[in-house]
Amino acid sequence: MRVFQLETLPCGTVTPSVVCLGVFDGVHLGHQKLIAECLRVAKENDLLPILHTYEPLPMQVIAPDEELLVLTTTKERLNLIEHYGIKSIAISRFDHKLQYTSGLDFFEQVLLGKLNAKHIVAGYDHRFGFNGDTDILKLKALCTQKGIGVSVIPPVKTPAGQLISSTAIRKAIVNADYDLAEEMLGRPLEHAMKQRLNNTVLSREGKTEV
Repeated sequence: MRVFQLETLPCGTVTPSVVCLGVFDGVHLGHQKLIAECLRVAKENDLLPILHTYEPLPMQVIAPDEELLVLTTTKERLNLIEHYGIKSIAISRFDHKLQYTSGLDFFEQVLLGKLNAKHIVAGYDHRFGFNGDTDILKLKALCTQKGIGVSVIPPVKTPAGQLISSTAIRKAIVNADYDLAEEMLGRPLEHAMKQRLNNTVLSREGKTEV
């Protein structure tokens, strides 16, 4: 596994790439679709497949008092991403400076400047930039302007029609619906994930009772 720490990565050091965008907490079936598309595009176009994620998770900075239910630690996330086939991972340190960076600046400085993106893969609801100022429509427009390819992954659902998301998995685990959590993850529920969420819920309840 090769990890790029973007705050210290010089421009011009990464070969032409396809960049997969997301937070990837839990690396569930929806995330796995993104990864598969990234690998497909990379193979067909002789590009380096790179997955971009954040440390810490954005909501841990934007709403620190909410004590986010985190499915996977950074190490767990990276190991799962590697397991599903992407060996190059770019990490943006999510701090207040990045929080207030516009989507256009992130697109030009990080995706094009540092990661040398020639194609971008993102989910249908992905947003980035200050207050999520860049949605999929704006991303597609930016890519068109720069001659960059883009793949948008549609919603991924369970056979019963339930939307797969990190939020839905958190809710399933908290409600002890472990079968649903495993269905959305596409693998057995890790004990560490289950224990972490349950401990966070207990911590929240303890603070409420004080």
